[in-house]
Amino acid sequence: MQPHRLSTQLDAVRHEDRRQILFALRDVERWRPSVSAFDDDRTPVGEPPIPAELYHCQLPKLAEMGLIEWDRETHWVTRGSEYERVRPLLAFLAEQYNE
Repeated sequence: MQPHRLSTQLDAVRHEDRRQILFALRDVERWRPSVSAFDDDRTPVGEPPIPAELYHCQLPKLAEMGLIEWDRETHWVTRGSEYERVRPLLAFLAEQYNE
C-alpha cells in the first residue's frame, strides 16, 4: 500500500479503532492495546487479551500499510516507517474533533 496517497490515509483513519491506535502513537514511542481501551469488553477464550477484531483486522491492516509495527506476541505497537505521512491528517482530525 502507499500511505502517502490521500485515499490510503483516509482508509487508515476511517475505522474508529484504527484512529484510536494512530492517535495513541502520536505522543508515545510504543503503545499496548487492551480490551479496556476499546468498546469491546470480552475476549473469546483462546484469543489474545485484546479485542479479536483488533487482533485479526485493524492491527494487521495498519501494519500492512506501514503505519505501525506490531509484535503479535507481546502486542506492543510502535510507529511504522510510514507513520509520519499520516501525522498531518491526524492533527487535522484532532483539531476538528476539539471544535
